[in-house]
Amino acid sequence: MFKKINVLLIIFIFFITICQVNIISGELNNVKDYLDYLTDEEESALQEAIEAVKNDYNLDVVIVITDDTEGKSSMEFADDYYDDNGYGVGSDASGLLMLINMDQREVWISTTGKAIDIFTDSRIAEMIDHVISPLSEGNYFEASNTFIDDIKTYGEMGVPQGQFRVENEPYYKVTYFDKVLRLMKSFYVYLIALMISGIATLFVSLSSKGSVTIDNHTYEGKGSFVLSSSRDDFLRETTTKTRIQTDSGSGGSSSSVHSSSSGTTHGGGGGKF
Repeated sequence: MFKKINVLLIIFIFFITICQVNIISGELNNVKDYLDYLTDEEESALQEAIEAVKNDYNLDVVIVITDDTEGKSSMEFADDYYDDNGYGVGSDASGLLMLINMDQREVWISTTGKAIDIFTDSRIAEMIDHVISPLSEGNYFEASNTFIDDIKTYGEMGVPQGQFRVENEPYYKVTYFDKVLRLMKSFYVYLIALMISGIATLFVSLSSKGSVTIDNHTYEGKGSFVLSSSRDDFLRETTTKTRIQTDSGSGGSSSSVHSSSSGTTHGGGGGKF
């Protein structure tokens, strides 16, 4: 009787353990392909590469492919997905998430914790450029591998010298052209331009009135001035040195940051494909 109970107890414990392992495995799955673009073998390969990154650089890595961002922007969905599903390494939940938003055909990389400092705006921009081409061609596995390879590259390089965070809009959304357009739409820009134009016209007008017509030839007799000799005297030589700034190869120093709906600080950037 007791032997049967013990056997049943062992079977029950084994069953519970298996279930827990399956649940944990599901929770730790970092590749979320809701559109089945990746094969099971490809997902397994990506998961294995992600585990290696986590062990080597203490960075979590998540890849999400979906066409439903629940009415949120790519940035908002990526940030919230990372926060709500408990991803991250350490107390600051360090890591990156790449969202492939098929509805808007956008890719967004969200960074958290120390990943914000390692993956500056310039580095994120390069990573986006690297994945856009394979994504445009429908090579989602290649794009995901490229994403992971870039993480390894910059993870090895570490935080660039002089890195700093900037509370700002995502860098790719506000380009120089966007800023120029905003200025052009401003009434004050036209008002200032009109004022400057008016002042310049007035200045030129006043300068032309009462101009002096007497010069050195007015009281000079014709042929009275003859240059008999000339001489060049060397006084001194002045040399000015200007330091030329060179690219340190750090990939830029600023990391634009913002807060997600949960109040967590994120960095990142994205683009269309």
